[in-house]
Amino acid sequence: MEMKWLYKIEGAFLMVSIAAATLVLFVNIVLRYFFGSNTTWAYEFIRYAMIWITFIGASVCFGKGMHVGIDFFVEYLSPRIRKIVAIFIYLVSLLLMVFLVRYGWELVRFSMQTGQITPSLQIKMYWVYLAIPVGAVLSIIHIIENMISQFRSANNNNAMEGNRV
Repeated sequence: MEMKWLYKIEGAFLMVSIAAATLVLFVNIVLRYFFGSNTTWAYEFIRYAMIWITFIGASVCFGKGMHVGIDFFVEYLSPRIRKIVAIFIYLVSLLLMVFLVRYGWELVRFSMQTGQITPSLQIKMYWVYLAIPVGAVLSIIHIIENMISQFRSANNNNAMEGNRV
């Protein structure tokens, strides 16, 4: 179950967001140091862009298996125990992401009800908070995809070993 289209959308979003944040930061620095003025909204834009980049980037890391792990200890375990540890890590990660979806959505709803807006950009705060549940849902998709992929490869390995006997 490969979802290349999702990786492309996430990658494009991250590329555009990082480029936009970098461009706004560069322009603001040039304005400040060469012209003695700056924009009031630049730091706010960069901050909110970084929030989105963080949560979407975390989902990409889940998809590519790039999160920090301690492989040193896992390499010394038997393949069976290694599989159990991987299942445990997937389940804990899923649980954490479910909590992020639930409480992130509550934060979004609260912000919608209160009508909070950002000071400089004057956008609704729920657009910023929406990064939490969106990133967590994308992470859940990638975690489940990785679990299925690992179980398929484990089943294929077990079937091959069974044929050798």
